[in-house]
Order: sequence, then C-alpha cells, then structure tokens
Amino acid sequence: MRGGLSATGGAGRGSGRAAQTSRAVRRGGGIRNMRRHLIAVLTAVLCLWGLAAAPAASAHATVVSTDPADGTLLPTAPTRVTVTYDEAVSLQLGALRVFAPDGSQVEVGSADHLGGKPQTASVALKPGLKNGTYVASWRVISADSHPVRGAWTFSIGTTSTPNSGGAEAAPTGSRTVGVVYGVARWLAYLGFAALAGGALLLIAFAPKLAHDRRLRTLIGAGWFALLLGTIAALLLQGPYGGGYGIGRAFDTDVLRATLQTRLGKALAWRLMLLGAAGVMVSWIATRLADVSVRTRRVAGGIGAAIAVGLAATWSVADHSGTGSQVALALPADMLHLLAMATWVGGLAALAASVLGPRGQEPVQEPAQEPAQEPAPDEEEQPAQAQASGITDAARLTLVRRFSTTAFAAVCVLAATGVYQGWREVRHWDALFDTDYGRMLIIKSGAFLVLLALGYLARRILAATSPDLARLRRSVAAEFGLAIVVLAVTALLVESQPASEGAGAPNAGPARASVPFDTGSANGTGTVNVALQPARVGQDQLTVDVLDKNGTPESVPEVDAALALPTQQLGPIPLKLQSAGPGHYTAPGAVLPMAGTWQVLITVRTTDIDQTTVVLNINVRKWVRVL
Repeated sequence: MRGGLSATGGAGRGSGRAAQTSRAVRRGGGIRNMRRHLIAVLTAVLCLWGLAAAPAASAHATVVSTDPADGTLLPTAPTRVTVTYDEAVSLQLGALRVFAPDGSQVEVGSADHLGGKPQTASVALKPGLKNGTYVASWRVISADSHPVRGAWTFSIGTTSTPNSGGAEAAPTGSRTVGVVYGVARWLAYLGFAALAGGALLLIAFAPKLAHDRRLRTLIGAGWFALLLGTIAALLLQGPYGGGYGIGRAFDTDVLRATLQTRLGKALAWRLMLLGAAGVMVSWIATRLADVSVRTRRVAGGIGAAIAVGLAATWSVADHSGTGSQVALALPADMLHLLAMATWVGGLAALAASVLGPRGQEPVQEPAQEPAQEPAPDEEEQPAQAQASGITDAARLTLVRRFSTTAFAAVCVLAATGVYQGWREVRHWDALFDTDYGRMLIIKSGAFLVLLALGYLARRILAATSPDLARLRRSVAAEFGLAIVVLAVTALLVESQPASEGAGAPNAGPARASVPFDTGSANGTGTVNVALQPARVGQDQLTVDVLDKNGTPESVPEVDAALALPTQQLGPIPLKLQSAGPGHYTAPGAVLPMAGTWQVLITVRTTDIDQTTVVLNINVRKWVRVL
C-alpha cells in the first residue's frame, strides 16, 4: 500500500492537470462534507427547539380515586382500603400501609390488585379499629418502572391528629440505593455501547482486527460491564422501588417481587440475551478473522438481532413503554439506543486500537476516495492488519468509512431525540423549572459539543496529510464527552418527565368534599372547597357548608387554614368572607410552593359543638403553555 502511495504521488508530480483535477475533487468533497455538517448542526438546533416547544407527554401513574375517599369521616370501620390509578402499577412489599391514631400499622398482609385489576392497589384491615384519623400511604411502581408515592387520610367515628408511627407515610427511599442504582444503569449503557459498537466495527469494517488484543478487551469488557450493570439493577430495583435500604438488595422476597414487575421481567430477558451475546463475543475473538464473507454476514445478522433485543429491554420498561404513541415511541427509543451504541462504541474502538499510538507520522492519503470503496473482504485487508498493527493509510481508510456510518448514527440520534423530547416535555418553563428539563438541556448541550468535535475530526481527515496524533486526541475527547452524555441519560430515565413537573395554568379549580359531624343535633353535613386556579401564588379559596339534605346551611362560625406537611408549613390561617348562606371566600390565599396542601376547615354549629375536617388539594407550579 505504501508503494501504491508513492506511485500515486509520482503520477501526480508528472501530470499537473491530474493534480488539479484531484484537488478539485477534494474541494467538491469538502463542500459536500460542509453541507453534511451544516445539516447536522441544524438538526441539533431543531432538537433543542423541539424539546423546548413540545406538547403534552406521558406521565407516571397518578391517583384517580381512593376508597375511603381522602378526608372522609366514616361511621364504621372499613374492611380494606383501595387506591385506583390511571394506569397499571406494580406492587412491591409494603406498597400500601395504614397507620392508626397511635402510630401502629393496621393492615393485614401485603397489598394486591383488587379483583385482579392491575391499576388498583388494595389491602385488608384488621377488625375492631378504634375511632380517630388514619393515615394510608402507598408506594408503587408505575408502568414506566419508576416509583411513585403518596398518602391520604380518613377518619372513623371522629377526627384526631394523624400519626404515621414516627415513620414517613410514603418513604422516599435510601439515597445510597438511588446513587448506586444510577451508577448501575450508567454502567449498563456504557457496556452496551462498547459491546455493540465494537462488534459492529469488527464485523462490518475490519474483521482482521479481531487479532488486536485491545479490541477484544474492549468488547469483552463491554459485555462484562453490561452483565454487571444488569445484575446490580435487578438487585437494586426492589429496594429502589420499595423505599428500602441497600441491605435488602439480596432479600429473596424483594427480588421475587421485582421479577413480577415490568422492569424485572425486562432485566431477566436481558440476562438471557447476554448469554447469547457471550457466545458471539467468544466467536469474534477466536473465529472472525478467518471466516468467509458469507459467514461474516450471517454473524452480523445474528449480532444485530441480539443488539435489537438488548435495546428493547430498556425501551419496554422506560418512558417510551407507556403513555401516548407507544407503538411509535418504542421503535424510536430502540433506534436511539442502537445509534448511540454505534457512535459511542465505534469511537471507543477507534480510540483504543485503530488510532492507537502507532506510526503517528502524517502520511499521504490514497488517490481514490475511500468513502466510495466497497466493503473489503478478507482478501482485501492489508497484510499488516494483524496483531502487529496496520498501516497509517489503512487506518485512515477505515476511519473515513466509519465516519460515514457515524454521521448516519448522529442523524438518527438527533431525529429520535427530537421525537422523545416532544413526548416528554410540554411547556417551555418546564424545560427550565424541572430536574428533567435541566438535565435535558445539559444532554442537548453536550450533544452539540460532540457534533463540533465530530466536525473537527472530519476536517482533520479531509486534509491532504492527516495528522493521526491530532485525530486520535479529537476522537478520544469525543468519546470522553460521550461518556458524560451517557451518565446524564442514566439520570434522565430515572427522572420524572418534565410534562409532569408542572401543570397548565387552566388546570383549576381544584375541588374537594368531605362530610362533617359536630356531635350536636342537626350538626351533620358536608363541606365543599374549591381552590382557583390551584397554582403557586395567589389563589381564591371558596368554602360551601351544606346540611345533611345538601342545601346551604348558615352556621355560627367557619374558619379555614392551609398547611403543607411535607415542608412543615402551616397551619396558615385564612380570613373568610361570608358571601351568602353557607358560602365563604378567601380571595387572598397565598400558596408559596407546589405540593399536596391540606385545607383545614373548622365548622361550629353551637356554642360548644365544633369539628375540624381536612381536605387535600394538589397545587402545581404555574407554567405558560406555548
């Protein structure tokens, strides 16, 4: 090949017209490359715009109703409590707990799906419950594999101060478990990229490099990292979803419950696919360099099928597996993962072996346009393409050919990223006011920097005498930043979508209703409250007192207050203004932050008979809809 380069150079020196034609061809190729890069940059900008200006998307499971209803005063004790959600949920150990006024737990056994309906969580209660206010807490796994939690209260006979037994009603879980679980997911992403991308480079572009120990090590390490990350995620999903400490990672009951969830089943399938992937890795290391082209193509098809199956184990259990447009979101997410593996894994392989510190001197590139050459088979590989190394010219040819594939992968990443952002973000403000939106901005910004590094690498390749050392540094920087992007991705899939982090400004009014009983004759009725527009800032609270027949009732006194127990705010008293029989308003109710606020209404029917009822209302942050 080096002889060919010298001959080409001699022919160039012997013919000025041929040299001019060659330079013109290169200039034309440079213009085409500039156009391609311009398209890539515009695509990335459109990605950011699409993420910011996107409409509604899917959400974690939310409560549709509870039985008993939140704040209800019951004359007799119920036999069980039930929560109904807007989508199917998975139940972990302790998914639904009920605390008596003295703090003791009064549920019997573990929660199950009432009547086999997957969108419900129900648990039986002990008989002979005493009077007072009970706290029911829940923590379940939504359809996208993320834990959601909450609590509500109900009273039997009379109201009292709620008591959760000194424990948080809906535990947030162990921070250690969350951190280790995030690392496990990042390790799995990185392993998948190294495994799939490295295998693609060898099978499709340079099978003779299977003799290179560094490439074999990269692919083997990718397989092991994916295996380790998958096992860790399977062990930690139970504690993560159930709010337990890391000490229960090896609890067989927790693991058994995890395997019944959507994510647990997906992880189990991933482990089985990794068995097949392990056989493929062994075959690549021992046989790939010596097989025929037809055998290599068959192996490539099998490897592609395994990669698609592995990608599916992420997609079916994450955000794309639930909500709207699942039939389109699932393949889009799988394509996103496969394109990521092609790009990042290919960069890792190039940095580790092809652009390794060998023969760093710049060399004359071949006269032919490498990107237009057909895929080389075994006979076309350079004789030096063994463990001893390959020539600089052969490395440049390989890098140029892979660069075209990487560009296609980047386009797929941008297109699928736009679509996924379109599903997950609905408001401009949500892009800046939620953790999900901020991480999405970080990921998109890093993606733009990656595009710039890719453009720099292609500029180096376009030179007459490419500097391999400079190219290696550029590719290594690109790969290092790609690792950061993968870490942000691992955080994104564990975050609540930005579409849930804020509500629309016209979401109010929020309404709630609860019966009351002061204990006096004709001292029973219902309290209705409405909060308009139920957002952070200044709201108007409306209170209606109805008698047992449902008609407005004038009572001697009605007082109101607001409290946010999760932030230890309140009770904040409100000044009610009478607006007619049984109708009161508080136009200056100020709610400083989002959350589930308690509205405490005290109704006095005689000089000595009164009662306080508690109603829960969800208050969201205001955002502007584009």
